[in-house]
Amino acid sequence: MVTINYSSIPSGPGYWLRWANVWAARRKFLRVDASTRWRQSFKPDGDTRFPDRSAPFSALLGRPPGQGFRFLILADTGEGDRSQYALLPLIRAMRADFAIINGDVAYPAGEFDDFERGFFEPYRNLGMPIWAVPGNHEYYSSYKGREFFDVFCTRGYASLWDRYGLKLVCQPGTYWELKEPGGPNLAVIALDTGQNGDLDGHGLSNPPDTEQLMWLDRRLGLADREEVKVIVLFHIPGLVRQTHDSSTHLEKLHNVLLSHRSVRLIVCGHEHNYQRYAADAFKHYLQVHQGIDALPEHIPEYIVCGGGGAYLQSTDFKKSEFLVKDVFPELDAWWQHVKIGTRIVDAARLSKTLLGAIAGYIEDATRSDSDVAEYLSFLLVFVRNDPATGTTTEVIPVFLNQVEDLFDLPDGSEVRIEFPGTPTDEKKVDICLKKNGVVF
Repeated sequence: MVTINYSSIPSGPGYWLRWANVWAARRKFLRVDASTRWRQSFKPDGDTRFPDRSAPFSALLGRPPGQGFRFLILADTGEGDRSQYALLPLIRAMRADFAIINGDVAYPAGEFDDFERGFFEPYRNLGMPIWAVPGNHEYYSSYKGREFFDVFCTRGYASLWDRYGLKLVCQPGTYWELKEPGGPNLAVIALDTGQNGDLDGHGLSNPPDTEQLMWLDRRLGLADREEVKVIVLFHIPGLVRQTHDSSTHLEKLHNVLLSHRSVRLIVCGHEHNYQRYAADAFKHYLQVHQGIDALPEHIPEYIVCGGGGAYLQSTDFKKSEFLVKDVFPELDAWWQHVKIGTRIVDAARLSKTLLGAIAGYIEDATRSDSDVAEYLSFLLVFVRNDPATGTTTEVIPVFLNQVEDLFDLPDGSEVRIEFPGTPTDEKKVDICLKKNGVVF
């Protein structure tokens, strides 16, 4: 067994045992959600390189797409503790051209210091461009998400990107598109679902984000006409844990997505595990809980993947309205992993509360750090462009429990988180890739 050495992590263990972190992330009863108004106040600094919020893949690749490229999709990354750093050897091994973080980049509350600890320090010297989607935690900040916008969408912190060895390519906003004109027939569209997963509008403070929904409809209409296949990203899912999260308001969003044949895959985060739903399960969900009856023949698959570094959440789903096709960690592995206090806390849905922290403390192991060795996950996207056969996109889940297979090291060896090299044997890297991915 190869283990990972975490001795040099600045934040150390016990992230969610700190009362300041719990309070910053969980004082929901004091928060007003005005995400639509907040995001519409964020304006780029005169950067018109990417009209209509659409950038070419070549802007991140630094070259034409050519015969293909690969990129990562992670989510719920930014704790800055062992469970985030644990993924670094595997991230390096993927040799990706760029990465996308699908929300919750900076726990606990999206403050600038949270970005430094949960983004810049862990990904030091990765060297690749990283784009991101705001999660709910980014909107908990003092400036209501402006910190996220300044870090990823302006050059205000360019010196910090340079200092940490990361390549800054400014995003055209908190929601955006990647699509290469005349290139591979693939687009990635990232949406900003705000503090509470509400694009429909809910309550007096947060009207519908008509501007974002009209933009999405326009970009997907163009993709339809150009026969481009689309991956859609947003942070907070409506379908999760085999049931409907009634706190979300996404019917208008789902209506737009289902009115365009170009949408092939929807990827969300927010839940700290991996769940894949077949098109039939997603279709049933849309009919039952979203009130969408006139569904097209082609329904996209639907993935929830938030295992990028935050504490692990249960895969023992109490409801089964809409059966999951694939899940990680599998149920037997989950129950072998957790202790009795965690089981009680999870069953009562009290994660990240004071009670949850006390349960972890009593067990002498915190939930946030006990998952570092095995059950984290992210997605690897292969884009292959053949002039004769066209573009093939393969979205493959990558699971941390196979990281030991990457290195030619004897049992008992340690891999330090700052390990400078990457495995050179592609066959060993291939072992970590689950071949039951989505292909289109």
